[in-house]
Amino acid sequence: MSAKRMKLIFVCLNQKKVFETADYRIVENKGVITDAAGNKSLDAKVALNEPCPYCGHKHIYDVSELSCPFAG
Repeated sequence: MSAKRMKLIFVCLNQKKVFETADYRIVENKGVITDAAGNKSLDAKVALNEPCPYCGHKHIYDVSELSCPFAG
């Protein structure tokens, strides 16, 4: 049995439209990095498993480009 994956918020790189999906994978995962101010972030990319619902491409995003799904 596989665990349920959290939906992330993406923006189509071509149409600039927002969508959510849980159908993605983490690629180029270099782990957690810490900047000079002590802030931690994940140094990785997220790739769509299925084509974008707006343009049909399988986009790859740097983790820093994604919106927080918990933000209001």
